[in-house]
Amino acid sequence: MTTPAVTSPKVDQPGTPLPPPNAEESRKTFRAALTEYVANGWTIEIENELDAVLSKKPQFRWVGKLVIFLLLLLLFLPLGLFYLIVVIVKGVTAKPRRMRIWIDEVGKIQTA
Repeated sequence: MTTPAVTSPKVDQPGTPLPPPNAEESRKTFRAALTEYVANGWTIEIENELDAVLSKKPQFRWVGKLVIFLLLLLLFLPLGLFYLIVVIVKGVTAKPRRMRIWIDEVGKIQTA
């Protein structure tokens, strides 16, 4: 999972932070970060003006599971069939990963 680059607050003079970004700059920053997450395979579940909930289904790695199943099938048939049932149940009941993304008062993208 890649996260967008987080920029530090802009400074006018050494040690003096600039005022918070206006609403349009915040929206553009949020849109850019949201677009990057969607390009990386995340799906938008809920979207508001400055925050969103994203989700991503876990990948099903079938090659390793197939090799293990075939080995178990050759060694001990009931164990191979039991493993097949476990893999099917886990695949059907897999829950998506969820993440909340928002922009804070300073203009930084936050995730949880």
